[in-house]
Amino acid sequence: MKNKLLMGLITMLIFCFLFSACDSKKIIIEETKEKISIEEAKKLILATPDISQSSKTDIELIEITPSNIWDQTKCQLYKIVDDYKNSETFIVTNQKAVHIGNGFGGFGVTSAVPYDVNKDGVLEIVYAYSFGSGIHRSVISWIDIKSFTEHHVEDMPERAVFIMDDLILKIESKEVVVYRIAGINENKINFDRLRLYPTDKDIDYMTLEKDGDLIWANSKLYNKH
Repeated sequence: MKNKLLMGLITMLIFCFLFSACDSKKIIIEETKEKISIEEAKKLILATPDISQSSKTDIELIEITPSNIWDQTKCQLYKIVDDYKNSETFIVTNQKAVHIGNGFGGFGVTSAVPYDVNKDGVLEIVYAYSFGSGIHRSVISWIDIKSFTEHHVEDMPERAVFIMDDLILKIESKEVVVYRIAGINENKINFDRLRLYPTDKDIDYMTLEKDGDLIWANSKLYNKH
């Protein structure tokens, strides 16, 4: 009886050791994950349905990944900037590329932040983007980076007109605050920075006006303004 108990204890200790070793290996792999190159990202993006249906085989691609998004989600963000002033954006992670937002006739994604939308302990990515040929409008969406499901952020209360100013999102007191770009210092930057992606330094040259705060209610994310 004692021998059986001893053997059972030894087996349990071996199992725990192996599990711990595997778990430690997983942590090391996650910590040493590196960014992929623009050329690697281009191959993934060209293989998506959004691009493969087009006759265009070459694209001008730039990486716009904010440091906090890479540090906290290990996702990279890329923009296609073409001759027609369209700026389409893709999230690239785990050898997969997914198109987000809309940049047709607008600037595409102008701001993105990592954020636990539904407070379940898992980070998503929230982003603002602008589009519209004729009627310029700005929209906020978020994406579940596990399922790559995109969700539109509704306004609370509902607006009678579109938001026509471009938007900047900021994390303040662990929540997302929405700002309109009311103006820029044209001696320092121009609006083309929005088509590429404004850096923190670019934002310093902008006049921002608070539009609202993002809140989670009724299983949805809203911009309470």
